[in-house]
Amino acid sequence: MTETKHDEHETIMLNGISVDQGLTELLHAYRSQEAHGDKAVSQDHPVVIRQRNIAANVQDLEGRVKKSLGDSVKASKEQAEAMIKSLAYSLAQTEGYSGKFGEFSDEKIRTYLSQASGALGNPTIGNKIQFIESIMNLAAAKPGDPLYDSNSALAQLINYVATQKDSESKRINYLRTLFAEKWQRPGDGLELQSKIGHAFGIPLARTATAQDAFGHLERNASLEAQQYALKTGKTYLAPSTHEAHGANANADHTH
Repeated sequence: MTETKHDEHETIMLNGISVDQGLTELLHAYRSQEAHGDKAVSQDHPVVIRQRNIAANVQDLEGRVKKSLGDSVKASKEQAEAMIKSLAYSLAQTEGYSGKFGEFSDEKIRTYLSQASGALGNPTIGNKIQFIESIMNLAAAKPGDPLYDSNSALAQLINYVATQKDSESKRINYLRTLFAEKWQRPGDGLELQSKIGHAFGIPLARTATAQDAFGHLERNASLEAQQYALKTGKTYLAPSTHEAHGANANADHTH
């Protein structure tokens, strides 16, 4: 990567927000408040909270797919089309579409399928005919069935829409896209590497891509969330320092 020097007072902007503002949002999204030094400590890790919200959205969307199938396990052409329209309509609603379901045209369906296809890197989703056929060819198109393929294009679209329906997850995806765009620019990319590496304590090499950085960040955040869960809410563990301090303060206040 070729380095381009910036004026010391120049600030890289990410479509209206500064890099530092974007990093602050990402820190709150990927680190527990305890981990990045806030005085108030949240009950659950932000990653866990998002995962729960997305899981609830997945359950809702899978319920709609099951409703389209009725008692069937495999999907007919009509059932596959119904699933796709329902999922595309849900995705459109996350983008502010307020029209009625019956007015949701084939053109709009294809537009939102293309959006999802580009985001997921799965061309099958972006080709409606191929997508319908892929659903029909599933041994089981009904989520929860033992033969349901959780890596299928259908499952990928469900998870994508579920993520987009969670406003914080949608915002994070947007910020990551902005960072990735700037990362491609000589000089900007090197500065972003330095800032992200410093903010999250990740020793990034000069050859690191945005995908490398955020993939590492995701893995670290997941591990931190697991560790956070292991040390909280256990009846056999003594209260943490801040909890004990709070309890003592409350006790003093009562006298």
